[in-house]
Amino acid sequence: MTLTLATLVGLAGTLLAAGYTVPQFRKLRRMTSATGVSVAALACSTISGVAWTVFGILEHELWVALPAVVAVPATAGAVVLAWFRGGSRERLWLPVVWLAVVSAAGLSAYWVGSGPATVVLGSSVALLVTPAALTAWRSHDVSAIAASAWAMMIVDAVLAGAYGVLADVDANLIYAAVATTGSLAILLRIGIPPHVHARLLRLPDGIDPDVTREELELAA
Repeated sequence: MTLTLATLVGLAGTLLAAGYTVPQFRKLRRMTSATGVSVAALACSTISGVAWTVFGILEHELWVALPAVVAVPATAGAVVLAWFRGGSRERLWLPVVWLAVVSAAGLSAYWVGSGPATVVLGSSVALLVTPAALTAWRSHDVSAIAASAWAMMIVDAVLAGAYGVLADVDANLIYAAVATTGSLAILLRIGIPPHVHARLLRLPDGIDPDVTREELELAA
């Protein structure tokens, strides 16, 4: 295989995709509570990973399919852990709807080409970052969220966007823009001190904003 710039960018994106999904999975394994983590977001991410893999194979784009397939095991594992450890189960209809939309876009390629699939898959990361960001901003305790995972997603988005430019893959460009915006929103929430967030979103009476749920469980 010729080591072109596109190949090097694709390889870097694959290695990063294998890495940026692992921190959240490992953090959930260590913690007894998945508070602040959206089950729906992780489920949508798993569905998207499978869809990107199929899209890359059908479009004969190795560096589109490979980064997706290596990320699926960690996101699927995180779904299971978040489900059984108290992660947010709000908006569980989203994965069901998303699966239907992805399937419809894929089937439509037989009649109208890959345009709908390109737009749907490019925007697919919104189904991960939007529920995750909403859950994070509405949660008083975000200790279960792995900041490193979202920082690495931004780097992954930059690489995906670079490959999209080099290989003329429009879906990658859409993905890069959406992933970067959503990840920055989540990192901003993580960086806000508890007492500042408590002013923005009123805490229930009797809850100390500087104490995480994990610390309360340890104290008990």
